[in-house]
Amino acid sequence: MHLLVVDWDYFFPTPDAGGPPGDHPELYGWPVAGEDEFHTEVIWEKRATGFTEAAAELPGVQGTEGFWDRFTFTDRSVLVFADSNAWAGQLWPSILGGDGAWQSVHLYDAHHDAGYRVNHESFEAWKQSGDGIRCENWMLAHHWGGAELHVRFPPWRQSLEHPTEHPLVPVTMRIDDGTNPGPAFDLVFVCRSGAWVPPWCDADFSAFLEAAPIPRAVHPQNKWVHPRPDPLRMADLKRDLYRRARAVADG
Repeated sequence: MHLLVVDWDYFFPTPDAGGPPGDHPELYGWPVAGEDEFHTEVIWEKRATGFTEAAAELPGVQGTEGFWDRFTFTDRSVLVFADSNAWAGQLWPSILGGDGAWQSVHLYDAHHDAGYRVNHESFEAWKQSGDGIRCENWMLAHHWGGAELHVRFPPWRQSLEHPTEHPLVPVTMRIDDGTNPGPAFDLVFVCRSGAWVPPWCDADFSAFLEAAPIPRAVHPQNKWVHPRPDPLRMADLKRDLYRRARAVADG
C-alpha cells in the first residue's frame, strides 16, 4: 500500500524555500515558530500590509492546474485533508483496513519533512529525545515503519542545494518533473500549511481539493478555520476603528 502526501506550500513559491528572489525578497522573511492560531491567522495581516505598503502584488499559488492528472489511485483511495502535515505521521494502512506500514510514502512539498540536523544529530538521537511527531519530521515515523521515502520538490525551486536539506534518514529527493511517480495510491493526505501559505490562497486550496478525482474528507481531529479571515479586510477594519476612536477622543 502506498501513501501520497501533498503540502500546499508546494504551490507557493518563496525565496526562503529555494524559489527565485523576485522584486521584494525582504517581504518573505517569515520565521515560523509554530502552527498555532497566531501563525496561521493573525500574523498574515502584518505580512499582507508589508506587500501593500511596498506597492507589491500579493503572492499567490501556481502550478495547481492538472496536478492530479498524473497520479494513479486504487478503487478504495480516499483523500484526507487538514492544516498541518504532522497528521500525516499518524496515517497508516489501518485507516483503510490494512495491516503494517506503507510500502512507500511520496511527498510533494517545498520541504522534505524528514527531520533536520539543526534539531537532532541523527535518527537515533531523535528517537531517544522523545521529541514526537511534528510537521517537520513526520516522515521519520514512516521510515521507522519500513516505508521507502520519496520527496518531489516543486519546479520553482531553483536547486536541491539548500542549507537545511539534510534529512535524518534516507529519502529520495529531486525536483518534480511532472511525471507519474509509479504506484497506485491507496490514501492521499493534503495539508493547507496555514503557517506558510497565506489566507488569500484559501479559495484556491478549496478548488484544489475539489479537483481531486477521489472522495475527500477533513481529518476528524483537525481543528481549523477555513477560509480564514481576509487579512487586508481586517487591516481596513482596524484602521477604520482607530480613526473613529481618535475622532471621539478629539471631541
